[in-house]
Amino acid sequence: MSNTLLTYINPLNKNYKGEIAYEFLFSKTLEIDFGDDWEVMPAASGNLTPPPITEIEMVGILKSTDIELELAISSDHFSMYDCVENVIAIGWEKESPDNDVRLVFQFGESFESVKSKIYARDKIIEIVKEIEHEYKKK
Repeated sequence: MSNTLLTYINPLNKNYKGEIAYEFLFSKTLEIDFGDDWEVMPAASGNLTPPPITEIEMVGILKSTDIELELAISSDHFSMYDCVENVIAIGWEKESPDNDVRLVFQFGESFESVKSKIYARDKIIEIVKEIEHEYKKK
């Protein structure tokens, strides 16, 4: 888990408790074939696909009633490839008067860093899947 890197944040629905959920996808490498839709500008106008499943190493879920994120996939100004080039973050917390520091997640950020930021808010990112690919078995 220590060398997995953030490559995508997918918004999930609110649950019955009113918690907003986000799916964090992590990969071992940033050399991923994302497809042409990652260059569509703005990202919100495209039909964006997450990284290929063969590239995903781990999936984590964040559920919270008080952390709401803006995501690059909903951008009206930037493409998702702008995240890859670190022009913008892949996700960031909406402004909140209750917090001095906003959560910001960068493309390629380590799992440990993401986990630490979320933990600082007394939340956890629940690992729901560690993917075993065929090439790992050899």
